[in-house]
Amino acid sequence: MPNEKGWYSKAEVLETGLPYYIPSSKRWTQEPYPFAVLLTKTRCQDFGIPILPQGRELPSAFRYAAAAGTGTDDKTHRYYPLYDRTDVFKSGELAMELLNKYEIMGKLSD
Repeated sequence: MPNEKGWYSKAEVLETGLPYYIPSSKRWTQEPYPFAVLLTKTRCQDFGIPILPQGRELPSAFRYAAAAGTGTDDKTHRYYPLYDRTDVFKSGELAMELLNKYEIMGKLSD
């Protein structure tokens, strides 16, 4: 079960079978989507495309945060959820240039 911040433990992430991004190696554990824009809850909000409230939208992937839990007793919840916002960027509604490299999985086909 995610902690109060909505972050997951490695066991929980593995249980989902969803991919996760590891910043230190700059890679995804798997790439089941040929192309995807995967954003945090905060980035979704920043772009004006917030996630659905009260758990009605499930994550599509995760990102590992090595420093998560610093200053707390919680050292297990180090994976934060990412939400698929591919359609908004693929349609051109928002520019791809706004994204960080690690928010993109795969390559956009022409």
